[in-house]
Amino acid sequence: MTVASESAGARIPRPAAAGLPCRRPLAGVAAVLLGAFISTLNTRATTFGLADIRGGLGLGFDEGAWLTTAFSASQMVVAPSAAWLSLVVGTRRFLLWASAIFTVSSLLLPFTTDREVIIALQIVRGLSVGTFIPAALGFILRSLAPRWWIWGIAAYAFRFVFSQNVAASLESWYSETGHWQWIFWQNVVLTPVMALIILWAVPREGINRDLLRRTDWGAVMFAGLGFGLIYVGLDQANRLDWLNSGVVAGCLAGGLVLVAAFLVNEATVKHPLIHLPVLAQANVAVPALLIGIYGFGSQATAFVLPDYLTRIQGLRALQIGDVLNWIALPQFLIVPLVVLALRRIDSRLLLSIGFALIAIGSWMDTGLTHDWASGDFLPSQIVEAVGLAIGITSLITFAVSNITPPQAAAIAATIQTARLLGIEMGTAFIQTFLRVREQIYSNLIGQHLSSGSDIVDRIVTALSNIYGQRANNLGLENSQGIAAAGRFVQREAYVLAYIDGFWIVAWVLALAPLLVLLLRRPPPNPMTPPRIEL
Repeated sequence: MTVASESAGARIPRPAAAGLPCRRPLAGVAAVLLGAFISTLNTRATTFGLADIRGGLGLGFDEGAWLTTAFSASQMVVAPSAAWLSLVVGTRRFLLWASAIFTVSSLLLPFTTDREVIIALQIVRGLSVGTFIPAALGFILRSLAPRWWIWGIAAYAFRFVFSQNVAASLESWYSETGHWQWIFWQNVVLTPVMALIILWAVPREGINRDLLRRTDWGAVMFAGLGFGLIYVGLDQANRLDWLNSGVVAGCLAGGLVLVAAFLVNEATVKHPLIHLPVLAQANVAVPALLIGIYGFGSQATAFVLPDYLTRIQGLRALQIGDVLNWIALPQFLIVPLVVLALRRIDSRLLLSIGFALIAIGSWMDTGLTHDWASGDFLPSQIVEAVGLAIGITSLITFAVSNITPPQAAAIAATIQTARLLGIEMGTAFIQTFLRVREQIYSNLIGQHLSSGSDIVDRIVTALSNIYGQRANNLGLENSQGIAAAGRFVQREAYVLAYIDGFWIVAWVLALAPLLVLLLRRPPPNPMTPPRIEL
């Protein structure tokens, strides 16, 4: 992932392939994009199907919580170095080995009930599938002609939004049909398809022994373990009460120390994994920060909305998937239109528009009440679908427009690391924020509902009469009426908390475009619109 010494402001030349030219570049790009799709789909499907997986494997709540952490944190471990290692050993060999390991581990996992073996297989699965996304971007730039780069990047960006939201429908179908194992076994079908296309389309490359000798193994270890520990700490933070847990505090502290060691290492070694002065440039650092903010903004649809539909409306996964499909399916139409717009409009302007639309979509949901069902979210979901597509496509296009081809591995690692951390930080914050806000609102509402007041007595009496009509509730009417009233209070407290969740996403995404003011126009290249000379 060593970044070349060329200035990021230099004109981007056509890249030379790292080995033999790809004879079938479109098929090769399709294969690596399929791998990127598989990676994101697995993360989301495992999250949505966690309850089914726990039941099928006989895991408790705490054990199940570590199931997703082990899988996602392992992807973070390999994210900083995967793109570089694919250059060292060759994209073909690298992805074929990774796909074989991922296929076998996915096949075996549903057959075991031993907790340690399950976690081990999840780690192996995460390490192998975590190589798919970072290897994709560099291969796209090395294989396609420059005029097709923007389409390759658009396809790369497309799977961010599509796979993240379509996973709910896919997992719900597995759940409804009683085939939870296919959360894992879908990879036994999809991954070999990717491998066959790679065998057919991607040329065989020898090991680049010069790059191998210059590999900064210290950085590989420090960055991988450091970011991985931070991810573990964040993923378990809400469940274990943040720094009140020794596990969370230890993971976060250890991760920060290792990341600091990584930075010191990069500043002192002769051949660093990533040249820090390049990453410190505004046109590289700010997009990385914006990708993290984008991950936070996606939590409005990735967590807040599904949690509301589950907790307040009691919808099943299949019904929630129908709502999220309004974000996933329009991507087929929106992303090509974004590419055409990027041919004529500065990506910085489109980036600001995308973030503004995400903010507007979240703001539209702040009118939430406990009566809102799936159809009430349709207008906001359409707005967010457009914003998410414009935001991520223009953001990645701008980031890639500011690098030279030798820097593709570095930017791929930066994008993947920032994306994973941004999503996880957003999830950890939103989960804790909603939990705390619900507790606050429950307390505030409760202070206005004192025992013996007329309004409370009328509500409890009305609810008690409902329960008193049932023969098996004789003598329990009053206690059940009080319990029902308590559930109403909790419901309204959660609704108010969800409103606050949408508000905070809206504010963060509305303010994020201010960072665009720090960005300079990228150098002329095949991904920027032609400049008009006045």
